[in-house]
Amino acid sequence: MRRLKFLGNIRKYPRINITFVAFTLLSLGMFGRAGAQDLSETDAFEAYTYDVSIAGDIENDLLSLIEKSSRLEQLKDKLPSSLAALKRRVKEDSEGFDKVLRSEGFYDNTISYSIDDSQRPIGVAFEIEAGPQFHLNTFSVVFKSGKQIPAALNNTNLGISTGVAVRSEAIVQAKNQAIVILADHGYPDAKLADQEAIVDFATQKMDVTLVLDEGPRLVVGNLEFEGLKEVDSVYLQQLSQWKAGILYNAKIIDELRRKYLRTGLFEAVRMKPLDTSNAARDGTYVTPITIVFVEREHKSVGVGASYSTSEGAGTQFYWENRNTFGQGEKLRADLTVAEIRQQLKLGFTKPNYLRNDQNFNANTNIKHEDTEAYEEKSVSAFVGIDRKWGNHWTVGGGLELELSEIQDEDDTESYAFASVPLSARYDSTNDLLDPTSGFRFGVTATPFYGLTAASPDFFKTEIDGSTYYSILDDDRLVFATRGKIGLLAGDSARGIPATKRFYAGGGGSIRGYEHQTVGPLNASDDPVGGRSLVEFGAEARVRVTEDIGLVPFIEGGNVYDSAVPDFSENFQWGAGVGLRYYTAIGPIRLDVAVPLNRRKEIDDAWQFYVSIGQAF
Repeated sequence: MRRLKFLGNIRKYPRINITFVAFTLLSLGMFGRAGAQDLSETDAFEAYTYDVSIAGDIENDLLSLIEKSSRLEQLKDKLPSSLAALKRRVKEDSEGFDKVLRSEGFYDNTISYSIDDSQRPIGVAFEIEAGPQFHLNTFSVVFKSGKQIPAALNNTNLGISTGVAVRSEAIVQAKNQAIVILADHGYPDAKLADQEAIVDFATQKMDVTLVLDEGPRLVVGNLEFEGLKEVDSVYLQQLSQWKAGILYNAKIIDELRRKYLRTGLFEAVRMKPLDTSNAARDGTYVTPITIVFVEREHKSVGVGASYSTSEGAGTQFYWENRNTFGQGEKLRADLTVAEIRQQLKLGFTKPNYLRNDQNFNANTNIKHEDTEAYEEKSVSAFVGIDRKWGNHWTVGGGLELELSEIQDEDDTESYAFASVPLSARYDSTNDLLDPTSGFRFGVTATPFYGLTAASPDFFKTEIDGSTYYSILDDDRLVFATRGKIGLLAGDSARGIPATKRFYAGGGGSIRGYEHQTVGPLNASDDPVGGRSLVEFGAEARVRVTEDIGLVPFIEGGNVYDSAVPDFSENFQWGAGVGLRYYTAIGPIRLDVAVPLNRRKEIDDAWQFYVSIGQAF
């Protein structure tokens, strides 16, 4: 077989070498509008109106690409000023159609056209024979310097396979992936030096070779910082776990940048451009890595409000310092003033305590709560540790001491407890306040140890989860479900303090019922709580406009005296519809709900709730 290395008319030679041109089909302006005359539609130009037809052996998808690339179609509203101008457009389309066909692997195509100016509109007819689609025979990557390429530059990692149809898009993607891989293997300045494609018309196959200018091989030196004002550089060094002396790896540096952003201490984090002007091409160059920061404000205050017909009005205030001692320590004070609850909570979090991704937590809590079930006055203190486990899990534990005075059905008792809350939570959702995908799952197990004769020992377990699934594009319809199970073991329901029992009903529980009223009631129809709980809820979150949404929902559940749920007792079901107004900080919600199996002289006809964030 005669093989030639030649640039020229590809239909004249059995095998040639051509310059491989990346061809982007998604841009409708492939040829641009530059040079098109801005001519008004006068009678002088109406003589050069035209119709375009394309026929031949081409499939529908390929025909669509060709039509989108047509200059004649793009400029149909700007008529040519002469027959010669029309002919130039036709010729440019013929050349453009050839580029489209080659970009899809049709190198042995034929394109002919005719112009019939004896009629008006002028008839422009193309006849296209795509010919056979060529396939990739070999694909290789070499360095311009002739050095050995990293083993990672294999076809599998480049996302390309031999034997497939030769498309420009796949070749371009493989080239881009090669540059990315080299940046992760010590060559951040790599670029394309040349690329060639050898087309064999006899076998209808192509051999492609990418020639890369790899640039200097870099080893990272010390990690340096710029732009810090209040954040301690020692803390950032500890957080980085930096290892000098290893090959430059763009992936490691990008992950470090994201890690710094996740601290919440910075508005922007970027790497300073590398200076490799003195790097030798025949050796390894050691370069320091400099990270440039823009710190955000570390102190903030906030206020919130909520209202429901069952719990009344409530306001929440907070003050927060997210960098108390220069190493990302968070000090926060929360004050709640509501009809049924007044609470002051002081919390402190030391991130990356003793090791990365491990937090030290401490808080104190002073609370007064007065509901139909009980009146509580309490003070508590907690210290504990939580840490990340994998990408989505967080596990934690600690020690809590609590003193309380509780009035329950005209009986007042003082309690003192030590507890060891243990928790594990999984969260793969994409947003804290308004998730549209992923799911959440959590387990909390807490043994309580009584420190006085009136304080019993018992064990409390709570399991909850929720899922989110986007059904329509742009998250216009999201289906969300949730469930919760609670179990208490160790004493009778009445022997356990009222504040530690389970209750259901109200916002965040079963909407449509008053706060805590689902479950056992006393002779006065006041809730007394129970030792086990089951809840279920489902919502369809419909985005009507960019800012407004509607949410029909249904929820059900019950509370039981027994230590495990007694499913022979019916669920109390509630249903309703909510209005959502979407803001930058999350949706503001208004929900109206009714009890579906309303209990006479116990449940109201309806309830409504106003708050920030989705119900779950």
